Amino acid sequence: MRRGYAGQRPGRSDGSRVARGDHHGRGPASLVESGSRGIREGRITPIDKLRKLAEDVDAQTPEERDRYADLIRVLAILVVVLGHWIAAVVIVDDGEVDATQILVVEPWTQLATWVVQVMPLFFLVGGLVNADSLRRARERGQSSSAWIQKRARRLLLPTLPLLVLWLSMGPAMSWMGVEVGLVELATESAFVPLWFLVVYLLVIVLAPASMWLHRRAGVPLILGAVVLVGVVDALERAEVPIVGELNYLLVFGIAHQLGYLWADGRLPGWPRSLHLAWGGFGAAVLLVWLLDYPVSMVGLLADADSNATPPTLAMVALTIMQVGIVLSLRGRADRWLHRRPVVWAGVAVIGSVIITIFLWHMTALIVVASLTHVVGWWPQTTEIDAQWWLLRPVWLTLCGLALIPLVLIFRKLESAGEPGPGGALRTALGIAATAGGLYILLTEGVYDPDRLAGIPLATVPLLAAGMVLLKVVTRSSLGSSNDP
Repeated sequence: MRRGYAGQRPGRSDGSRVARGDHHGRGPASLVESGSRGIREGRITPIDKLRKLAEDVDAQTPEERDRYADLIRVLAILVVVLGHWIAAVVIVDDGEVDATQILVVEPWTQLATWVVQVMPLFFLVGGLVNADSLRRARERGQSSSAWIQKRARRLLLPTLPLLVLWLSMGPAMSWMGVEVGLVELATESAFVPLWFLVVYLLVIVLAPASMWLHRRAGVPLILGAVVLVGVVDALERAEVPIVGELNYLLVFGIAHQLGYLWADGRLPGWPRSLHLAWGGFGAAVLLVWLLDYPVSMVGLLADADSNATPPTLAMVALTIMQVGIVLSLRGRADRWLHRRPVVWAGVAVIGSVIITIFLWHMTALIVVASLTHVVGWWPQTTEIDAQWWLLRPVWLTLCGLALIPLVLIFRKLESAGEPGPGGALRTALGIAATAGGLYILLTEGVYDPDRLAGIPLATVPLLAAGMVLLKVVTRSSLGSSNDP
């Protein structure tokens, strides 16, 4: 299970509240919508309208809402998106198109992954928000299975059009005569964002149990998980098959448990939080320097070793470092968000579509690559030179422009209405079918010309059954969420 592009096999947002950003009351989508209604007709400039909208969003944000958590979640996803776009390298040599990563072509750039690998922060915020969500669910008398189904549905619903599109695109591209290698690369790259889905889905399923363990063990539970990560690392190095997969759940689960501690107010603030940051950084350096752990914190093509596929102790150390930095910056950033309505409104707007941005950003990249390199509208290069770097801003702009219409088309799926609970057995079967279908799809590849129709047909009914059992598609999908 070492396939991946630019570093993300897994690794949401919470398709639950964190994915939609609707913790502590109404989410960014509802805040922006209600803010827009507050603009009255009059002779005002577009800038005045934007300022008024921002002020309305700011005024209507519940006081208890954690704006800083929203900011971290948004920044984490945007850094991942920009990292994928920057890292993409398309080389044309004698008419042959070869796609790779800057991290592979220029290994020194792997040091930058210590900055751009921020998926642990997404799970950290997920733990923070899920702790509050679970507490309120208990107060309402909501069952654990109903809570799991609700959040799983929110996570899965925005993925439906992506699944349908790219399961269809593989055979369609092949029928149009596109080279098999390019079809495989396109379909695999488009599904890169789904790697996080399987991991976060499991985190959601285990959240009620992990919260129960957190109340009884807390820090010792996290320390025990760190030891288990080290054991799995040793077994992985001994080439024991499959065992490395456990670290996806363990490593990102540690980040989620740290979010529980954050929700309890048990993580240190400034300046003691700097001890976490420096401690995590020092541990990562020692692991790479003394124990021969890979440098890269994101997955690499060509089956090169990294600390992301599967995650390792070095990724845990990076998580501790990032948590320390986030805690150190909280006070100043939180004051900034409260004093600058325009900044907070921007976070709210982006936060309302952040899962859509994440899911479709690789599709946007594929569109741009197809209309530039493959068609021949881009300067052909056989190496990473000054021209390649100078054209990166243009490349990023084109990817952003290609992403905008995709976000506008599919953003409504992040604020879809909620169906009624489906029962514990139905939820369990739905989770098993969906997670299993996604795992098989991603590990075996989306397109293979030797298969019937080119796609793994057996996974389609499995995924469909899971989506139906979880009530992912219902009439309320076209409505709006009123979750308290």
